[in-house]
Amino acid sequence: MMCQSLCVRQLRRAFTLVELITAMAITAILVIVIMQLTNQGVALWKSIRQDTDTSAAARLALQTIARDLESIQINSNAKDFQWMYAEVDEMMRGLPNGLEIPKSARVIFFACPPDRNPSVSASNAKRNSYRSLLASQPETQGDVSAVSYRLKFRDHILNLPARKGDTESFPLFSLYRHIINPRDTYERILGAENLETRYAQFEPQEDEDFLCENIVELNLILNVQYVDPGSGNGDARETPFRTVSVPILSSSAKRGKNRFRLYGNRADAEGDSMEKARVISAEISITVLTEEGVALVEQVRLGQRHAPKLEEFFSRYTRSFSRSVSLPQPL
Repeated sequence: MMCQSLCVRQLRRAFTLVELITAMAITAILVIVIMQLTNQGVALWKSIRQDTDTSAAARLALQTIARDLESIQINSNAKDFQWMYAEVDEMMRGLPNGLEIPKSARVIFFACPPDRNPSVSASNAKRNSYRSLLASQPETQGDVSAVSYRLKFRDHILNLPARKGDTESFPLFSLYRHIINPRDTYERILGAENLETRYAQFEPQEDEDFLCENIVELNLILNVQYVDPGSGNGDARETPFRTVSVPILSSSAKRGKNRFRLYGNRADAEGDSMEKARVISAEISITVLTEEGVALVEQVRLGQRHAPKLEEFFSRYTRSFSRSVSLPQPL
């Protein structure tokens, strides 16, 4: 009798099949909800990390370009000398099939880069011995340097250009900043009527000139003020100034046709001459590739997947940033 009552009590403690199924269903629902929340959290974390990384690259590029433009050097009295040259660049070679990025600007100008000067170096030794360095090292003699910016698709770690079928290197879209020391700038570049040709004698050392990676687009919009004799009111005492925006990249222009040349007393933009011109400000815009975009480019380069349309590529895998900067005016 006691054995029977014990068995009855044990049966009453056990779960029925319906209760087990119900518990399993509730557990499954909870697991699914937790997994979805976890996936959403991971996706949000990845998105925030990508935005942080791209913002850091953008901030470095924009700050450096803006700083150089803020120290640009132009002498309006040297009327026939060229002080700035900008164009649509066609030198991004080795790009993956389907991702031939057509948007890239190249710019050359004269400036006083503060990071080239030992007096503002992070090194205390250089800062303390700046006067002796000025007298002994050619690269510290003088103030003005020729500066250029250019985008390239290459492996900046191994210092190798991108080549189709090459699996040893890992090329990236990279921004390069080339600075020519003041002595060579003074002796071999200043006073040029064609800045591009004079600058071409210097072969940039890409491993030393690398600035930051994953920049797929660089553009400048130059706000130019010049004298427009056709817009005056007939009063000779009033100078008829006009301000126009000159984008180096333009969706309506043919590739390789956008060129801007700034001389001491005039500017030339696509054959349009502007007398007594000066660049009063510039808007720098860059497009940065996300980590997902970097992985996609490498997969496309190795033939592991097809390239998406460029519109989809830019909208999904890139972030755009811009910054305006006022330029010092020549005397």
